[in-house]
Order: sequence, then structure tokens, then C-alpha cells
Amino acid sequence: MRMVAAAADGSLAIAMTTGYSAQTEGALLCINAASDWALTCVDKLAAQSSYTLIDYGAADGGTAVGLWNQVLDRMHARFPEAHLTLVGNDLPSNDNVALAENLALQLPREPQPTVLVSCRSFYERLMAPGSVSFGFSATAMHWLSASPGPLNTHTHVQASGDAEALQRFTAQAMADWNFQLDLRSRELQVGGLLLTVNLSRDEEGRYLGHNGGRTRNVHDQLHQIWREMTDEGKVSEELYRSATVNNFYKSPEEFMAPLKDTESPAYRNGLRLVDQRTVYVECPYRRRWNEDRDTAAFAAGLMATIRSWSRHSFASVAGDAIADEVYRRLEQRIAAAPEEWSLDYVEHHQIMEKVEA
Repeated sequence: MRMVAAAADGSLAIAMTTGYSAQTEGALLCINAASDWALTCVDKLAAQSSYTLIDYGAADGGTAVGLWNQVLDRMHARFPEAHLTLVGNDLPSNDNVALAENLALQLPREPQPTVLVSCRSFYERLMAPGSVSFGFSATAMHWLSASPGPLNTHTHVQASGDAEALQRFTAQAMADWNFQLDLRSRELQVGGLLLTVNLSRDEEGRYLGHNGGRTRNVHDQLHQIWREMTDEGKVSEELYRSATVNNFYKSPEEFMAPLKDTESPAYRNGLRLVDQRTVYVECPYRRRWNEDRDTAAFAAGLMATIRSWSRHSFASVAGDAIADEVYRRLEQRIAAAPEEWSLDYVEHHQIMEKVEA
């Protein structure tokens, strides 16, 4: 999962959280929930002598080890003589040593696959045209390629209630998604498949951090802490407006839109929708707290997973010490009222296939 935040000068600051997999049990469950469709994709591939598989926005690769174990096992069972190449992709700032180590866990099998790391943004062309047999991406493509501008009254656009800002972010998100599918459709071979597992919002308006009011909106809580620190004079008004979580949770219709538009670049390249679904993954930290009532462990674990994807939005504009204070206060809030907290995942799964254009 890559993280992009608007820096104080309006440019984009990009970073990865070290030890991502250890802090993101929910992301692991989201990937596990898509493993059946990953195998469905493998079962649709035609026989050939070699295959290239890629994980776009893989972070350190730890959360997807189990999925790739299943995929490569199925590939070897179906095509025992075929050579497999598995590519893990993320930004140059990512922990790519850890990514390489997790990819290398696939090596002790026969025939031995080739594993590679691609250290580039997935907003660039990553693979040769027509070279990818199966592409996969999970909990990554909600991050935007550029800042649509700051928010004046919140830190996350979809919790802000700002109609003008929502319009700006929606336009950026849809331009990015169209561009993503254009790039990926060029890289896919005819008959190749792409499975995306994206954080989304459902028909009830729920998204990561907002479960329809059953518990507190996590984005509102982060903003309240940030506003509180601004009012205390620890953060300037300028920095307050600069700390924006630069992502967007698209709806199923928004995800499908480029595949229904016969004039979109991806559609004209031959990319077609095969299937789609929305999956709801309950917060693993809250489920554990319901069982053991260990409030300290719950507060620490939930804080850490929220910090893993949001910290850079604050640290990039105000520094590490201020960001650390945000999460100290967040952990205190969780511990004070654990029954009011949960981080539930709303995921959109989409299978796409490239056909002759």
C-alpha cells in the first residue's frame, strides 16, 4: 500500500511505512478474501510455455505471500512445464528489500520461478506491452497520483462534507483510474487477466473508517485531533490545511465505468469486465477485543494499523514529533472508549480480461 500526501509546498510527498505487513492484519484478510477469484483467474488462462505475474503496489509483500503460494501452486498443477515469473512492484521509497525477501519465499519449488522487484510507481508503464498473463493489486489503487488541492476543514475528503472538494477529488480519482486501466490493459497479453482488490465505498456510503455509524468515523477522529492540536498552537493554520490524506474510495459504478465506456482507452485496448463484487471485512482488532477484552492491546493494534496508512499525511507537513503526538492521542481515545471503535474494510473486487480489440 503506497502512501501519498500533499506537502506544505503543495508538492506530493510519498513514503511507505516500515514493517507494513506486521501492522495491517486487515489488509491480509482483504487479500485472503480475494484468493478464490485469483484462482478463478488462473483457471481461465490458456496453456503456454511461460507466464508473467505481477503484484502492483505490493508494499513489503508480506500480506500476499499466502495468495501467491496458492496461485503458483495452481499454475504448476495446470502447467507443470511452464516457466513462471513473479514481479513485485512498489515505489523506490518502499521497503523493497523486504519485498524481495517475501517474493523469494516462492523459490523453493520446482520448476523454480523467477522473482523480480520493480521499483517504480504504478502510475508509470511497468512491463512490456502484451507481456503480463495475470496482474493483481490489493488495497493500493485508492491513492491518487496528484493532489487535487488542500481541504480547508478536514483531513479526508469523504468525511469532510465539502461538496466542492469532493468534486475535485472525484475528478482526480476517475482520471487516475482511467489512466491505471489504460496502462495495465497495454501490459496484459490477449487472454490475460487483471484482478483488483480496492478499498471502496458501498451503496450505503460505507468505506474504510466509516461503517455507517456503528462506531466512530476514524477520519473524523483524526481530524478532531489535528484541529485540537492546531487550536493548542502546536500546528499552524497553514499546516492544518496542508495535512490531507490523498486518497479516494470509489464506488462499484465508478470502478466499472471505464469498462462500460466504449470510448475509454482501456476499453479500446481490449479490456473487458468479467465479474465484480463488494466484500465487507470486519475489523480483526475489534473482533479480538470482543473476545478477550484486552483494551490496551486493542488500542495499540488499532492505532498502529491506522497509523500505517495515515501517518505520512501529518509527518510530511509537520514533522515526526507532531505526527507521533497525533497517534499518542489517538491511542488514548481508543483506550478510553473501545466499544466505540472499529476499522472495517469495504472492498471492491473486479476481474478484467483482455480480448482482441
